[in-house]
Amino acid sequence: MHMSDTPKVSICIPTYNNANFLRQAVESALGQSYQDFEIVIVDNCSTDHTGELIESLQKENDGRIRFFKNDQNIGLTGNFNKCLKYAEGENIKFLCSDDVLLPECLEKMVAVLDTNQSVTLVCSGRLIVNEAGEKLGFKQFPFVDDIIKGSNVITKCLFGKNYIGEPTAVMFRKKDVTGGFREDLPQLMDMEMWFQLLERGDLLCIGGPLCAVRIHSGQVTYTNKESGKLIDDNVKIFDEYSRKPYLKITPLLVLKRKMLMTYRVWVSRKFISESKKRMVLDQYASKLIYILMPLVEYVVSLEKWVVRRMRNFNL
Repeated sequence: MHMSDTPKVSICIPTYNNANFLRQAVESALGQSYQDFEIVIVDNCSTDHTGELIESLQKENDGRIRFFKNDQNIGLTGNFNKCLKYAEGENIKFLCSDDVLLPECLEKMVAVLDTNQSVTLVCSGRLIVNEAGEKLGFKQFPFVDDIIKGSNVITKCLFGKNYIGEPTAVMFRKKDVTGGFREDLPQLMDMEMWFQLLERGDLLCIGGPLCAVRIHSGQVTYTNKESGKLIDDNVKIFDEYSRKPYLKITPLLVLKRKMLMTYRVWVSRKFISESKKRMVLDQYASKLIYILMPLVEYVVSLEKWVVRRMRNFNL
């Protein structure tokens, strides 16, 4: 039962054929220390037993799970926007259906938004886990527990990568959303949404993990990287945001971005056309670094081999 007529938080779970992970995601939401929330699940025409699972979860719990099923598959981005449409809460907390929230996630994020009106986006550290839930690593924004000017965060991410995190790692107020997730950005639609919010305010990253993000082969991230869609999204966002007057661009940032874009081209080299490769290397990356990539890969693999050997000999 809601603590109020309008829930403080909408936990939005867009899902498609993730029944094997969905129960764990929902149970992590229900197990929050902060309990003024609703759960909004939007199924994008799954062909597995997702529908039956959600109906079972609804019967087991207290009525806070609201379930919607699309008439047809509207794509990942469309499904995220449907979640926003159905959400009734003051704050939006996305939870990808293969991820989990740690127990204090809502409590700590709500506290940040309630006490810092300039903050339009709060994120946290996140554990990276594999398909079996085993820990692979940890990520978080480089600066934690302090309010960072939104334009500075945009600059850092635009010339680097999405340091803020995945949808599961953030919370924001619904009233601060001026546009939805963009359909023309299949891979970086989340980072561009964070940019929209940060043009209106600031970021605060809570130190330490408040969620776990799962990495597995069934995710569209892998196909987007290989097909070059990640490169396309990076180019599109860079062309739009690099002209913003609030950016503070340095030569070091430009070099860093060129190195990252060169690596992205290298990873996708077998899947993108020669014309696209030449265009990106000419305008956004470095031909020289691209030529040196085989040597870089060899050095990295050699370093990993040496580390493994040292461990085997307990050095």
